[in-house]
Amino acid sequence: MRTIELVARVTPDSAQALWYELENGLESAGGKGAISLNAAAVRHLSAAALQVLLVASRRAERDGTRLKIVSPSPEFVESLRLMGASALVAEGRS
Repeated sequence: MRTIELVARVTPDSAQALWYELENGLESAGGKGAISLNAAAVRHLSAAALQVLLVASRRAERDGTRLKIVSPSPEFVESLRLMGASALVAEGRS
């Protein structure tokens, strides 16, 4: 399982970098295995970052790769709640 560590402030700029990392992980997974997103350090999550996570989640689902969010910080969970995407944490947790 590949693990991607999310930064403390996932801004539009870092969201773009996150997308490239997720895209690379999804391509290398090839529909097998899982990608783990460690959200323990997240203190701020931008709407652009949420969009990246949602697109990656749908692509992983389509490709048969598991995208799992682990150790979400309270701020990460609250950001998702405020943006109406709490299900992303519920879907991605085991």
